[in-house]
Amino acid sequence: MRPWLPCNLPIGLCFLMVVHTQTPTVIQGHVQRQSESDALECLALTLYWEAGGEPSAGLAAVGWVVLNRQAHPDFPSTICQVVREGDNQPGCQFTYSCDGKSDTPADLKLWSRVQTIAQEVIKQTIPDPTNGALFFHAANLAEVPWAIPRERTAQIGNQIYYR
Repeated sequence: MRPWLPCNLPIGLCFLMVVHTQTPTVIQGHVQRQSESDALECLALTLYWEAGGEPSAGLAAVGWVVLNRQAHPDFPSTICQVVREGDNQPGCQFTYSCDGKSDTPADLKLWSRVQTIAQEVIKQTIPDPTNGALFFHAANLAEVPWAIPRERTAQIGNQIYYR
């Protein structure tokens, strides 16, 4: 069901249908309208492909970058839109979404782990270890020109975080 299309039922029933089918999440006053299962899958895939080799803190940190972007006015308003931003052009935000390879996880143990961490990040039971970071890159990269004007907020595992 597309929640913002006209409904032929009385307004109260239409509203109840929308609330029942999609539970909005509020993050820093920013309302997300996306099913919880879609948000969880998008975030878990991002953790799997962008930080699968990281410890739990590193996985959570990448998850928080996605949530921080979602809450920021310069980025899309849902988790899936954030992770897919630019996926149809060069310079996508999260490489796995535009590399042309299958996104199906092969390591089921890791997949289960990242799903758990993604759920905890979405529910915000893990605090933001990045101090509000909107960007990150692998620590082993020699030069990252886009990072120069940004404030470094943390290094967690093999990633450096910025806002």
